[in-house]
This record gives sequence, structure tokens and C-alpha cells, in this order.
Amino acid sequence: MIDQALDYLQGKAIDGYELYVSQASLFDVESKEAKVDHLEASNSWGMAIRVLKDQRIGFSYMTSTQPSRLQPTLEDAIAGAAATALDPCHDLAPPFKDLPSSPPIFDETLADVSEEVKIRMAKQLEEAARAVDPTRITRVRKASYHDILSRKTLINSNGLRFSYAATFASISVTVVAEQSGESEVGWDFDYSHFLQDLDVEKVGQSAGRKALGKLGGKKIPSGNYPVLLHNRVASEFLSPLAHSFLAEQVHKGKSPLRGRKGEKFFSSLLSIVDDGLLPGGISTSPLDGEGMPRRRTSLVIDGELCGYLYDRYWSNRENASSAGPRSESTGNSRRPGITSPPALGISNFFIDPGKNSFSALMESLYRGVLIEEVMGLHTVDPISGDFSLGCSGYWVERGEKAHPVKSIAVAGNLFDLFRNVIAVGEDLRFPGSVGSPSLLVSSLVISGS
Repeated sequence: MIDQALDYLQGKAIDGYELYVSQASLFDVESKEAKVDHLEASNSWGMAIRVLKDQRIGFSYMTSTQPSRLQPTLEDAIAGAAATALDPCHDLAPPFKDLPSSPPIFDETLADVSEEVKIRMAKQLEEAARAVDPTRITRVRKASYHDILSRKTLINSNGLRFSYAATFASISVTVVAEQSGESEVGWDFDYSHFLQDLDVEKVGQSAGRKALGKLGGKKIPSGNYPVLLHNRVASEFLSPLAHSFLAEQVHKGKSPLRGRKGEKFFSSLLSIVDDGLLPGGISTSPLDGEGMPRRRTSLVIDGELCGYLYDRYWSNRENASSAGPRSESTGNSRRPGITSPPALGISNFFIDPGKNSFSALMESLYRGVLIEEVMGLHTVDPISGDFSLGCSGYWVERGEKAHPVKSIAVAGNLFDLFRNVIAVGEDLRFPGSVGSPSLLVSSLVISGS
């Protein structure tokens, strides 16, 4: 199919082309009551085409492997280039000067692991969660195992041609604990590019303990309190902040970071990085969506804003409109799938870990609120940064958990929150593409009783 597409495109009066091919095998299983509740195994294939002609870009895609569908799809891309607006900032990636780094993202053993083994992992996950307290843990809503084996191929008319394989496996479990008419939920997960890294027992036990730990929650008086954000919660707060570092948002005036380069915009304890080559990262790959090599980009160093994230289009756009130093792609083009063209986005975006253990952070908090869960983060305004969110966690006295707290809300401003960080943990963790260690914040408004 690739050869046929290349033969067709090379015979057309166009200025350039790009083929992106994705092949994947997926497996999902869920266990409930020690039985398989859901199982899915599937294979997918797709080809996306971009065509450049007269400074216009056309895009089309196909998911059918029928050769008869190839020519109409290619013709759609060419027709699209004729119909779109002229934009001289569009271009295609050049060939490599040196071969990109090959991060460890492919588990050669995964393809040979039987479905029975994967099903057993989901069941063991459920068993591990229940075993924490068989009396009070009354239900396991879902214990799941997921994996995917994929291969990406990118070819363009500039001479770039590259293919790489990746694997990904994950487990997650949601449990319900009940006591005296009260019900609480606990959840945990693990993922890796390598199956052997997954710790079923640890994840199951952690979810069970989280559910049990929430039982007996109390309200606390409203007020301003020092707050310790658990690493998962800190990651969730960091996620909408990532939006502000995209050159597209900066250029459009939708980022408060515009014109702030060189300023101490955040706490001097914070350094923020985007690293497409991070070992173990969920978004780690040798290439970005356009074919530019992935790299590590420092965005904030000791609180000072020092850069933004670019793909080729937005670096070209900035260079065309600015007489300052030239910008270049930071390898941050992303492809959400076959059905849309590449666009600017983060890779592995995170706060560099500090040197404080979690117990040291608790001692520094001394008296305040440990937040372990927030609800409604999608409502945070990424431009103003204002938020008001439901949350839960623990009231801390003398550096120890005194009791769980519930029915409280936290309010503030995203940018002020990251300015007011007074200690950074060593426990960096990624719930997804965004990661953070636990963060101690000097003060946040808590609404309670």
C-alpha cells in the first residue's frame, strides 16, 4: 500500500507529500467477581496523507486495507490542498542529519504472552485489592489489564523515511469499601512499556488501602491552610498549566506566559521540563508527529521562564512575524490518531523532582491539609488560571494524618499556586503524559463547614 501510494504521488504535480502509517494490536480484559467481565482483542491499520501544493496543505486518511480505496484517498488530499487557504508556514520535515535516538519502548516478549496470562493478571489484581480487608472491601468495580503493540512509519518527499515499534501495558483497579453505612472508592494504576515492570500486588493493595483510608471522613472549618498536594493531584493541577507553554497559545495571546521569557514567573524551587525521550515515559518516542527528533526541552529553570514548545508550523509562524532570535521545532508535534493531521502538543511534561521525601513534606506541613483527590479539573480556566474544585484528603496534625476530610473544596489561582510552592518532593509520578512530585503550597483557600 505504501509503495502504491508513493508511485501515485510521485507522478502528481505537487510540491511535497507525507505518508503516516499506523499499525496496532490491542488487548483489553476486565475482571469482576473473579470472572472475565469484558474482553476485547483487535487489530487496526491506517494511513494518513498530507499533500503540499502552492503553499497550501491537504489532508486525508484511510483505515481500509482495500487497494481500491487508496487512489480516492490520495485524490482527496490533493483536492484538499487546492481548497485550503494559502499559508507559507506549512512545510515538511527534512531528512535526518543523524539517526534519532532509540529509547527503550519496545518489549520483544509481549507478543508471545498468552491471553490466559493477561486474564490471570486482571483476576490477581482484583484478588489483591479484596485481600486488604475482605470484610470492608465489598466490591471491585473494575480490575483491568490493557496492552498495545504498535508500529509507526513516516515517509515524506524530502527523503525522510523512518519506522519504529512500541509496546505499552497497563493495569488499573477501582474498589469500594463500606463501613457503618458509609461507602468510599479507591483507585490505583501502573503502566510501562515492559510487561515485567507491572506490579499487580502493589497496585491492588494500594487501591484497597486508599478506599479504606477514606472511611470516617470529617469536615473541617473553612479557612486558609498550608496544603500538601499528593503527586497525582499535583500532576492534575500541572496539566492545564501545560497549555500555556504551547507556542500556538502564546502567539494567539491566550497564554499568560506571553512576553514573560526571562522572568521569575514561578517558585524558585520549580523547574519544568518537556522530554520526549524520557525513559519509561508514556509519550516517549524517537520522532514527533512530523518526523522531527524528540528531545528534552527546559521550559522553567529555578522559577524562571526560559522557553516554549514548538512544532515546525508554529516555529515557522513565529520566525515569519518576529525579527528576534529564530525559533525551531522542539519536537512537539503530536498525532492523536490517523483521523487528524499532526498538531502542537506536549510529550512527557513534568516538574523536576526535588530532594524531599514524602514524610519530610508531611513534617514541613505540620498542620494543614493533604489533598489526595480533586474533582472537576476540566473546569479550570487555562488563561486566567482561576479554579474552585471539590477535593478530599486528610487533616494533618504534627506531621501525621489525623483523620480523612471530605465535603471540602479548594479555590485559588493556578499560577499563584505554582508561585507559592515552598517544598518539592522526590516522588515524581506520571498518571499520564503530565507528571509531578508532591508539592507543599504555603496557603490555599479551603471551604469546609
